[in-house]
Amino acid sequence: HHNQSSIQSGMVFVNQLQVPLGGALASLNLVVEWWMQCEPLPKRILYLMARSNSKSEFAERINWPIWLWLFLGMMLGSIYLTFWAPFGHLTAGVVSLIIALVLVYSSRRSALETVVINDWLYVGNAKIEIKYIKKVVLLEKDEFLKIRGATADPAAFNATRFWVTTGVKVEIKDRKDPTPYWLISSRKAKFLSKALN
Repeated sequence: HHNQSSIQSGMVFVNQLQVPLGGALASLNLVVEWWMQCEPLPKRILYLMARSNSKSEFAERINWPIWLWLFLGMMLGSIYLTFWAPFGHLTAGVVSLIIALVLVYSSRRSALETVVINDWLYVGNAKIEIKYIKKVVLLEKDEFLKIRGATADPAAFNATRFWVTTGVKVEIKDRKDPTPYWLISSRKAKFLSKALN
């Protein structure tokens, strides 16, 4: 009887323990899901790769360059002084803080993420299976600037950033897709072209 009581007590303890453990696991899953939403696409892809047998052929995230942040920082300083002179430090500080937060948010939203994994090309929120890619053309500075400007096709998918002057032109062969090509900015254009070919 003593052994049965011990076993029953142990089972009750285990059942009681499962409740907080289950809650902790659920909380952990929520944290991971939140982290996955906030992290850049390449980092999310690499995280998932570590938990599977998937292999990424290419991953790149293009953020705002340092010179752009320095320029915006000087502009922000000028705005602070403009508001400080008539309204004082508090108003100038609040306005500058709001503008700084908007800039940080904009930098995250405008970052260009390109990933090639498992025969799929992901560019931002767009994706296409590699079998629908007809041809990939590596574009150096002069060619890239030309096709991005004067000879641009308005029906093309444009994933460019003005501070990057190299990239690739991905021609599409899907009959259901009227998009003639994707134009993608990349600092690693040679590696991207190789991954797609």
